[in-house]
Amino acid sequence: MSIALVTGAGQGIGRAIALGFSRRDTCVVVADVRRSNAFRVQAEIKNTGKKAFALEVDVSSEPSVTRMIERTLEEFGTIDILVNDAGIYPSTSVEDLTQELWDQVIGTNLTGTFLCSRAAVPIMLEKKKGRIINISSSTAFRGAKNGAHYAASKAGIIGFTKALALELAPFGITVNAVCPGLTDTTQPRGHLTDKELYSQKERIPLQRIAQPEDIVGPVVFLASDKASHVTGQSVLVNGGDLMW
Repeated sequence: MSIALVTGAGQGIGRAIALGFSRRDTCVVVADVRRSNAFRVQAEIKNTGKKAFALEVDVSSEPSVTRMIERTLEEFGTIDILVNDAGIYPSTSVEDLTQELWDQVIGTNLTGTFLCSRAAVPIMLEKKKGRIINISSSTAFRGAKNGAHYAASKAGIIGFTKALALELAPFGITVNAVCPGLTDTTQPRGHLTDKELYSQKERIPLQRIAQPEDIVGPVVFLASDKASHVTGQSVLVNGGDLMW
């Protein structure tokens, strides 16, 4: 049975991914900065008879990430799949963007992806097998009004994904990015009303806003043996809103 570690798994896309793995008989480590959210999702999974383990983690903190990996190994003994989903998006213009907020977003979204990946790599290298899936965003390609910090962090994830894929390919470890478009989660609802959010479906060829569950299939595929020859790729999941 595979072991998947999912960060940011306490809500939104991360929660959907954690539940998606559990439905495929994968043991899931539910890691989130909000302890209560992580344990709620753990309970959801356990109520279906599947195995899950909840952890509180601040992915921007190296000691916190180290402890997450240690606790995962204590519980399950290994890590087969790492999904770096943890991310934040406090909307603000560049003019009003403080360095403190810039550092917070880069620290969580980009540095967090680096720290978690670096910590998991030795475990995968020992087995010469593993899957790392980084959650980026369509904003990495198109930018985002009042989201320069977020777009920069997500573009950085794409560059990091390609570089790490090149390093790990000789060892049978794949690294890919999934780039959701506008998705109905708490992030856009932090700065958009329901009307503003759903009015944007008009620009999307498939004529609907993504739900978190729409992101699960591509992630599960990239984590599977069927994707063993796919690495260094950015998979856009946005209903055709951005075609790359």
